[in-house]
Formats: sequence, structure tokens, C-alpha cells
Amino acid sequence: MCNPPIERGLGAYRPLERELDAAVAAARAEGEAVLSFFGKRLHGDWKADDSPVSDADRAADAAIRESIEAAFPDDAVLTEESDERPGKSGRRWIIDPVDGTRSFLRGLPYWCNLIALEAQGEIAVGVVHLPALGVLYRAARGLGAWRGDTRLEIRANGGVSRSSLVLGELDLITAKLGGDTFRRLVHAVGSSASYGAGYGAALVLDGQADAWLEGDVSLWDIAPLGVLFDEAGGCFSDLEGRREWPRRSGLAAEAELHRALLSFIHPTQ
Repeated sequence: MCNPPIERGLGAYRPLERELDAAVAAARAEGEAVLSFFGKRLHGDWKADDSPVSDADRAADAAIRESIEAAFPDDAVLTEESDERPGKSGRRWIIDPVDGTRSFLRGLPYWCNLIALEAQGEIAVGVVHLPALGVLYRAARGLGAWRGDTRLEIRANGGVSRSSLVLGELDLITAKLGGDTFRRLVHAVGSSASYGAGYGAALVLDGQADAWLEGDVSLWDIAPLGVLFDEAGGCFSDLEGRREWPRRSGLAAEAELHRALLSFIHPTQ
């Protein structure tokens, strides 16, 4: 079985209903702010890492920050698109206002916003919102993982050779694993396809895929996913098998499948 994540005790996280509600409200505020941009021709600037940024990213950033800062003015806030705001509470919100800007600019609906609350050295709250698809996933420690009124549960599948694996950025994964390991892994599974982190993770949470894998990314690209998978009964680690936060790579699946996939990545362990 997959060992549980580091447990700080429920008292370290509660009450979390208000924090989860605030994360959901901020995610929906982002959706309202950026859907008016979606499907239109936008000018995209290029950042130092050759990733695009547009007026939609800036509007999303402003909407989420305003919502979170109004609800929890003493918390720190870190987002991809603006400087970190320090806080006094010891907690920090980690936000990607538009994960998948390339998809957004091309009119593809697979972009999302990612919101997480870091508390006591662990992610306590996580939200993935795909506004163009009209779906939102939410979780908090001890409160379960949900899509709407549906409680999410990751179930066992028929084994590696029958599994469906969704991948993040292929260049990041191959850089992390190496080409031979990557080829061995994708040949072992039943099928594989590549999507952005948020959408790919959502497919696993919904039971439409069995496992999700991502290479080294920024904190905001991965922050909410651990609590979502943990609360859905899955196993989530980095590609070395470590479950502690912070993580910059990810592998998520039902516990037995997770262990089997790790054996393909690290066959000598």
C-alpha cells in the first residue's frame, strides 16, 4: 500500500472549510475574468523561459489575488505572474492563474487555474478549475476530494499493460527520466497521451485515465495535485517516489499501479 503523506495532525489543518470555500471562490473569479478573452486573438508576450504570457494571464492573476487577499489578508501569496506577497500567518497560497497559456491562446479548452494552500509544511487545500470545460476539482485534508457533488475515488485497474497513462510536458519528462526509461515506460502501458498537468490530472481523478506523470516543473504547476490525489485515495509522489512537499515532478495512480510504474522508472530499486 502507498504510505500516507506526512501527517501533521488534523488540528494543524482545521478548520479548512473556509479555506476551501475561498479557494473555490477565487478559482471561479478567475474563470469569470478570463473567459471573455478565450477564443479571441490575443497578443502574447514572451517571458525569459520562452513561455507566453497574455492579458488573460494578468487578468486571471489579479482576480485570484484579490479574492484570496480579501479572504485571508495575513497569508502569503505566491503566483506565477506577479511577485510574492509576504504574510504574517505562516501560511502561503501558491497559484498558477492560467496553467496552459499555449492552449488558451490557440483556443483549446485544456487550460486551468491551480490554487493551493501551504500550511505546516504541507499542502492542505487544492483546487483545479477548467473554466472552458465547466469543471472544478477541490480537496482539503480530511474533507475528501470532490467534483461538484461527486466524491472522487481512484480505483484499481487491470495492471500496467492495461493502464492508460497521461503525460505532462514531454520534453520535461524525457529530460528527467532519460529517453530509454521514457520509451520503456510508454511501451509497458496500454496507452499514453500527453496533456497539460491540470487536465491530465483531472482525467485520472475522473477515472478516465489510470495514471499521470510529469517532469520537473515549478511549484505552482503541481501544488494542488497532491492533496487531490491523496484525498481521492490515490498515491502521489515525485518521480523518485518521495511523497514529501515540496515536489517538482509527479506520478499519481492507485497504490499498486503507482508502485509498478515506479519499478519501470527505477528498475534496480
